[in-house]
Amino acid sequence: MNKIADPDIAGAIENPYLRIENLTKKFGDFTALREVSLTIAEGEFVCFLGPSGCGKTTLLRAIAGLDIQTSGKVWQAGRDISNLPASERDFGIVFQSYALFPNLKIARNVAYGLENKKLPRARIRARVDELLELVGLSEQGDKYPAQLSGGQQQRVALARALATSPGLLLLDEPLSALDAKVRGYLRHEIKALQRRLNVTTIMVTHDQEEALTMADRIVLINEGVIEQVGSPTQMYREPATLFVADFIGEMNQAPCLVEGPEAARIGELILACRPHMLDKGSAGVLTIRPEDIIPVGADGEGSRASEGAGNALEATIMDMEFLGSFWRARLGIKALGNNTLHADFSINAVQRMGLETGKSIAIELPPDRVTVFPETEKPV
Repeated sequence: MNKIADPDIAGAIENPYLRIENLTKKFGDFTALREVSLTIAEGEFVCFLGPSGCGKTTLLRAIAGLDIQTSGKVWQAGRDISNLPASERDFGIVFQSYALFPNLKIARNVAYGLENKKLPRARIRARVDELLELVGLSEQGDKYPAQLSGGQQQRVALARALATSPGLLLLDEPLSALDAKVRGYLRHEIKALQRRLNVTTIMVTHDQEEALTMADRIVLINEGVIEQVGSPTQMYREPATLFVADFIGEMNQAPCLVEGPEAARIGELILACRPHMLDKGSAGVLTIRPEDIIPVGADGEGSRASEGAGNALEATIMDMEFLGSFWRARLGIKALGNNTLHADFSINAVQRMGLETGKSIAIELPPDRVTVFPETEKPV
């Protein structure tokens, strides 16, 4: 499977609400974004995902006009906004730090953008009441930001961003400063609100769980370029590059030699895999997710195939780690030499099969879950 030459081809949107074309951003000699192209549909929730320093926040700020691109174009609703200042663009933005005015009460914070538009007071008051009710803070209007929890402050920031009914909502890591329980709650609340309002939304995050649970599509960025664009399911199940496979979710990796269009060799063992375009004899990396490894018997019993056939292997459980809803086992496999695999087994499977450290079991690696990438693609 080769890297997508033009990532937007796979996720192109007809008549997009937002269109980014060949966008490059340089800071001196450093290129933060390189020829980025992307289309986003009206009402879509898109997550920019990637490691720290990959360029995702830079891309968001270029869309907002907070950091004008070095070259390239940005269109919103058919309007070229490439060189417009932020004040003339149609968006609301929520930052990680909330950025509320500490000296203003909650109602005044939400009303700030409306007051700048010099709308009638009665209309402003009605809109503020509507928004505070929308985010579940209708009783908090007379309080100051410091009197609210972090999650409540972030909901105020969200209400303020939505006050002027922007066509585009930009979220810059809005949940990263909150604890895990509040993050989980607000993830659901933000997504439900976005669906209700049908506002086109872009969220920057480095948290793959946030992206997988919230996004209609994920844009995975690495070193200033787009690695892949796709739905959460596509990104997880059909990674286009080894970087994508490694970054999203857990992934076993083992060096291999390409044996054919649907086969790879590790030592003397030949394993069936998903179709690929790599040349026979070339060096590759064989990958499979831990949850895709199937236990088919304990102590060698119950295996449906002989060693190597149908990717059936004998394994020894070297150690096990309890992770709440499942067990993660580290498997030693003689046929794979020094390579070990991590497998996720359900609690029921562990109990039913009596799995424990030191046990020998038969496992299968379903060919449609085994992917081979070029060795030259080195994940971060």
